[in-house]
Amino acid sequence: KYISALSQISRLIQVEISFKLKGIALQTIHARELPDCYAFQNTITFNNRAHSGKIKIYFDSDTDIQECKDWRIFNSVLQKNTQYILVFDGFVILSCLASLVLCTRSIVLAWRLQKRFVNFFLEKHKRHVCYADRLEFLNGWYVLVIISDVMTIIGSILKMEIKAKNLTSYDVCSILLGTSTLFVWVGVIRYLGYFQTYNVLILTMQASLPKVLRFCCCAGMIYLGYTFCGWIVLGPYHEK
Repeated sequence: KYISALSQISRLIQVEISFKLKGIALQTIHARELPDCYAFQNTITFNNRAHSGKIKIYFDSDTDIQECKDWRIFNSVLQKNTQYILVFDGFVILSCLASLVLCTRSIVLAWRLQKRFVNFFLEKHKRHVCYADRLEFLNGWYVLVIISDVMTIIGSILKMEIKAKNLTSYDVCSILLGTSTLFVWVGVIRYLGYFQTYNVLILTMQASLPKVLRFCCCAGMIYLGYTFCGWIVLGPYHEK
């Protein structure tokens, strides 16, 4: 029997086990809020294609979150707070839309002025303006604000959909809102340029940025080589 079992295992290539689980968030009931019902679609895969003596096991789980049915709870304080949060998210979206329109308008006007400058220089002096001089008309801070506004708008919409339990894209929402927050705080640096002491530091950072990027590219090559070396050397001895 033992030899027969081993022969059966040696013929095993792949087995998948799928099952569903349902759960409920009981802690929300004490807060007089509609509880969340979770539906988990789980799949366990046993992969023996390599026939190396060790069967690899994979686990995949998809989650669907919805409000539980047949619940009637009214006058919930947390529901009112949720409505206030949704109103605040709507205000954030409108503010970002206004900022996005204004910054885009400024970039369009700067682009038109740049074209007029190039034509004037070509007609009066018969010379072409270099690419570096053309970039002087492009305000990088406005580009940063536009990117931040777009990410904030998309992230806020996803957040509202998650609050309404229509989506469960927590990772995408957190990445968009977190990155947009980083860009907003970086954009605050430009206001320090109005002070003489801080303006010297900002100009130094702008002048050294190309050299720092070149250094990062060179150091990145060494880091990638180190990473691939560790992956190849230590990979067979570690599951991750």
